[in-house]
Amino acid sequence: MTVDVGGLVKRARYAAGLTQEALAARAGVARATVAAIETASRSPSWAMLSRVLAAAGKQLRVELEQLDDDLLRDLAARAGDTSAADDLSMTVSMMDGLDDLGYRFEGLAAAALLGAPIALPDPLELALPEGPDAVAWLVGLLRTGAAEVTPLGRSSPLGGVRSQEGVARLVELGQDGRFFMEYWLKNFLVRFAPRDEAGRSVAVVGESGPLRVQPLPEIEASDPYTVRVLRLLREQPQDARGG
Repeated sequence: MTVDVGGLVKRARYAAGLTQEALAARAGVARATVAAIETASRSPSWAMLSRVLAAAGKQLRVELEQLDDDLLRDLAARAGDTSAADDLSMTVSMMDGLDDLGYRFEGLAAAALLGAPIALPDPLELALPEGPDAVAWLVGLLRTGAAEVTPLGRSSPLGGVRSQEGVARLVELGQDGRFFMEYWLKNFLVRFAPRDEAGRSVAVVGESGPLRVQPLPEIEASDPYTVRVLRLLREQPQDARGG
């Protein structure tokens, strides 16, 4: 394994807005030492590297990761499995009018639908476009009695959401304007997003029709496994991915 130690130090120094002289003074070493590390004419010890990076406000962390080969096997095992998309597309097909909006599934739901070997999360992140059309759609869905909504951070559903004013109150009460929606035994975490953002999606084909999904480059994850799986998915040729 080759690590560009000089590049690490230089990026840390630039990020801190320091000259070589200033970084050396903070680290208690000669400027020539910093210069030698950055130009790779000197290979520093771990202690020296940590000391210089700390002077720039950074730390070096080394972690063990699963072999990419193992992750690629996980991805290969998931390839061609459309069960998640088939199940979710059936639910979406029952939400009359949703497909006419620029909605998209986001986060881990999008990752799973695009081939990441993870289970569909509960709740499913769903972005609806800001504006009267999506509000009217939500009001219509709630009036059927098939859905319940709960502001994020509250423990019980909010009743009486049968108008634009009710939806405005729902958004106001939720953390970051988000709310939970239960529909036909599925739970959604819903937010209203700018129209161009909610409409920016790729299609994943399910048995009952296509699903609109957040593009891979925009998906974020916090757990190391999913982060690395997403990286591998992004490195695959587009025609090799699901959807």
